[in-house]
Amino acid sequence: MTREECRQILRRIAWNLNNRERKRLRNECPILDDFGRQQSTIGSDDNLFVEELLQQLPNEKERHVIRKIVLEGFTAREVGEDLHMGERGVNQCKNRSLKKLHNYLITHSV
Repeated sequence: MTREECRQILRRIAWNLNNRERKRLRNECPILDDFGRQQSTIGSDDNLFVEELLQQLPNEKERHVIRKIVLEGFTAREVGEDLHMGERGVNQCKNRSLKKLHNYLITHSV
């Protein structure tokens, strides 16, 4: 097996692992997909609703992560650099925050 063949196999393995993680996160937190699709149609009334919804998160770090990643389209790596956190920590914070928002929406029938 040549060096290039080994690289191709490793790339394929890395791509498969990354794809599995994306699918797991999508299944774990479906509100992210719905929110992302609706992002381009958000109007001023919706912006007020989103801001009120973000205020339900207990701390500013969670609000910052959701604003940057979900609303403004930054990557977890970029947000992590801003907050001096790792990319994985940012993704965990994002997922926890989205679950909190999802639960809030369910319990308050918004």
